[in-house]
Amino acid sequence: MLEPADALTQILANLADVAPLPGERVALEAAQGRALAEEVVAPRSLPPFGVSQMDGFALSASDARSPGARLRVAFEVFAGSPPPPELPPGACCRIFTGAPVPDGADAVEMQEEVALRGGTATFARAAEPGRFIRRAGSDVREGAVALARGAVVDPGAIGLAAALGRTELLVHRRPRVALLATGDELVPVDRAAAPGRILDSNSHALAAACREAGARPTLLPLAADDAGALGAALRSAEGFDVLVTSGGVSVGEKDLVKAALEAWGTRLAFWRVAMRPGKPLAFGRRGATAVFGLPGNPASALVTFELFVRPALRALAHLRGSGRTELPARLGSPFVKAPGLTQYVRARAVLEEDGLVVEPLRAQASGDLTSVTGFEALAVLPRDATALPRGALVRAILVSPPLSRVAPPVSE
Repeated sequence: MLEPADALTQILANLADVAPLPGERVALEAAQGRALAEEVVAPRSLPPFGVSQMDGFALSASDARSPGARLRVAFEVFAGSPPPPELPPGACCRIFTGAPVPDGADAVEMQEEVALRGGTATFARAAEPGRFIRRAGSDVREGAVALARGAVVDPGAIGLAAALGRTELLVHRRPRVALLATGDELVPVDRAAAPGRILDSNSHALAAACREAGARPTLLPLAADDAGALGAALRSAEGFDVLVTSGGVSVGEKDLVKAALEAWGTRLAFWRVAMRPGKPLAFGRRGATAVFGLPGNPASALVTFELFVRPALRALAHLRGSGRTELPARLGSPFVKAPGLTQYVRARAVLEEDGLVVEPLRAQASGDLTSVTGFEALAVLPRDATALPRGALVRAILVSPPLSRVAPPVSE
């Protein structure tokens, strides 16, 4: 069996020839969270002209070299005004935040430092060139790369692109994922389950995990534990970037998915990983399609998705890593595990004054749906460990922000 880290390394190396996916041009509002497939070059400078950072008075600093300088107020300039006239020598102008600075002015003094009487402004301190002025191009110069290829489009990037007049961006395509749940016992969620049957939950949980990872999931019809049914279901997965199956990858008489994948033309790289939950995990390729065979138990399916499918989807989308934070943590209570397998324990995560504490959920059975909801971290327990005491140091993969018991700073 492969170690989990080796399995992920194999997966990402196996996808090197198809990742990242090609670019597609999308509207600005649809680009958030995606990786740029182009450089965004500034067609104009930002700001496009000198801008006042304060409400106050614009002047030439040479006209107020010392405190007490008195200058005539020549005119007013508001934000949104057309370019004002050139400032006359020995004069200043009233100016407001965001307004264009007139030619002839190289400083702005805030109104709190100026006494205005009649049409004359008296300055309480010496002016300094550049004070409270955003120079033209001080943010981005015309012709410069404003956003680099591969950058993730966040709200700030959308604002920057909009300021440069962009209504569309070329971003890497979201991976298209086919989800296939298998098993004679499964019934679609909108139908009544007869005795001995259960409602399909994996398809919907994995679809949510796909969307969170930035992919586009499609739920395929459920497939029974039958070679013919599995073959027909797999044919409907043609053309997807990724196929994720759940169930049927272990070694029981009804575990037919591995053979069905191979009959479909999948070249499997591996099919077992030394971990709990999720030991029966298959991965391979069929042409350009990455194929994952996940276990059928809900916790096993979601944990293996988190550790292996999520990083693969992000690589295809040209997003770095898993998108998760991994930190050292202390166990909040003792935990006993079997040796020989790395165990991923669903846990609450609390940030204490002396570091991160992970408290394992009471429910850890791979078939318990309650064990995969309401947790912030996967506590990674080493392969050879058996009994870990309270306070033992472990790695924690944060899947959501931890709770915090750190006292806020005391203001003076």
